[in-house]
Amino acid sequence: MCSFAGARHDAPLLYPEFCKLMSSNQAIRTSIIPAFLRDIRVLQILGQIIFVIVVVTLASQLVTSIFASLASKGLTPNFTFLSGRAGFDISNAPAWYSSDSNYGTAFVVGLTNTLRVVSVGLVLATVLGVFIGIFLLSSNWLIRNIARAYIEILRNTPLLIQLYIWYFIVLLSLPEFRQPITFPGEGVVGIPIRLFLYVLIYLIARWWLRRESGDAPRRHILLTGLLTAYVVMELAFQFSTTQPGWQNLYGGGNMGTIDSLIYLVIYLVVSLIFIVGAWFSPAIVRWRLVGLAGGQLFGGLIFYFGIVPNSAYNITLYPVAFMSVRGFVFPEVAVTPHFGEWMAFVGIGIALAAIMWGYFGRITETTGKPYPRAWYAFLAVLLFSIGGWLVVTMQPLPESIPVTQEQDGVSSVVLMPLTEARQQGLLNKVKDQFYTSEPVWIALPRQRINRAGIVTGLEYGSEIAPEYIALLIGLVVYTSNYIAEIVRAGIMAVPRGQIEASRALGFSTSQTLRMIVLPQALRVIIPPLGNQYLNLSKNSSLAVAIAYADLVFVTNTIMNQSGQSVTGITMLMIVYLIMSLTISLFNNLANRRFQLVTR
Repeated sequence: MCSFAGARHDAPLLYPEFCKLMSSNQAIRTSIIPAFLRDIRVLQILGQIIFVIVVVTLASQLVTSIFASLASKGLTPNFTFLSGRAGFDISNAPAWYSSDSNYGTAFVVGLTNTLRVVSVGLVLATVLGVFIGIFLLSSNWLIRNIARAYIEILRNTPLLIQLYIWYFIVLLSLPEFRQPITFPGEGVVGIPIRLFLYVLIYLIARWWLRRESGDAPRRHILLTGLLTAYVVMELAFQFSTTQPGWQNLYGGGNMGTIDSLIYLVIYLVVSLIFIVGAWFSPAIVRWRLVGLAGGQLFGGLIFYFGIVPNSAYNITLYPVAFMSVRGFVFPEVAVTPHFGEWMAFVGIGIALAAIMWGYFGRITETTGKPYPRAWYAFLAVLLFSIGGWLVVTMQPLPESIPVTQEQDGVSSVVLMPLTEARQQGLLNKVKDQFYTSEPVWIALPRQRINRAGIVTGLEYGSEIAPEYIALLIGLVVYTSNYIAEIVRAGIMAVPRGQIEASRALGFSTSQTLRMIVLPQALRVIIPPLGNQYLNLSKNSSLAVAIAYADLVFVTNTIMNQSGQSVTGITMLMIVYLIMSLTISLFNNLANRRFQLVTR
């Protein structure tokens, strides 16, 4: 038996010369081949380098042949064409774009429109998918099966067909722009908007009562104060709506004094029925606050359905949104010169919240006593934001402003009271934003009507094109189906015994969800969720089917006009690659944040 190169050979026992010959050859090879080339790690690196060289060589040959073929046809790929005049308009384009802009600007506009759809779609699809996924696990038979039908119908329908349905069948069937659907509708009796204020008061008071559950006198003082504030606000509102100036503000309300008293009495009686019924029962003390909202809602419904005869509570609210074949129109929002002053107060609130967060966090670590630092931080930001808004809006405005009037074909500048000029509509957008003390200027949608009574456009309002709405709805609905299944699978991956153990330990439903279910479910949810985000971003390219001016639509127009097809396609690939890599980066960071750590 002889051995060489780490191997044993039994056959050469009959031939001793064979062993000598093989040993000598091995020695020769060892002396010729350097030691580092016999290292397996070095060989792996060399193999990878050779592979990269081969790939780069083949790719360079392919690119060279493509450029040579294009050059023979008089087409030389370059980026100089981006400085040429575009010559076409783009829907949903900002004010700084026009047909005289260059191709580069048009490309940026298309990219902006794509990012608008993708960013909003990711958020809405996630929210809707989470709710649908939770509904799939509901014990209610109706809710569970509605969610299942929603998924099975929409998931098994191509996205392109859904886009056609949303755009051509739903949105293009809406009325014309001259007679749009308004929200709220004209002549509709408005349920009091103050109901939302009372709901907010109820939530704050409920949190406070939970913290002061052992101090009954303080609860009674708080509730009495809220009831007093409620009565005062009702009296103030009813008195104000009888005044001519307030009638104009609220759209022509003609509520008389007697009607106001009837309205107030009904509100108070209904509210007191709710309140007195729970006043002497500490077990349902929180329902006293529900009585405030209940009375408000019940009284509003009475007037809404006209149960009270001869009531003049018919205040017509100004429409806050239009819906027509041209899309949706929402209130126009812009910042005013006082916005910076308000943001200074908000910045102080944020700084104070950060200090309180760190301070109470150190106290919790030192003493072990938990502090609701999140609530304190939120209240700090909220109080400084509200207080700063009130301080800024208290600044006086000029009583009279210069306005331009035409009389007998002659234009002249005259001084007019600010309120009168605003009521007559003599202020344009710039002046209306300037002559206001509020940090944010909000204008309700208003149509522009010519002397013949024909609607020619919008005086105020932000318009959203139907193509954008159809694409957004299609992407959100389609992607939410897959996200719902991912959420359902993630929650079901959590062992049932852990949930039952948390309930046995006295954990509430929210605590079980926050501390036990979600941390484990997210480890299952995040990886496939990132894939759906990538699909949504790439599926946005289907906007070209409904003529939405996204990146693909604009790039196709640029390529048809300039002939730079190779450059245009390359730019598209680079943009979508960067977008996908960015989403993948955040998904990987989130996955690393929630992954299991073994020590």
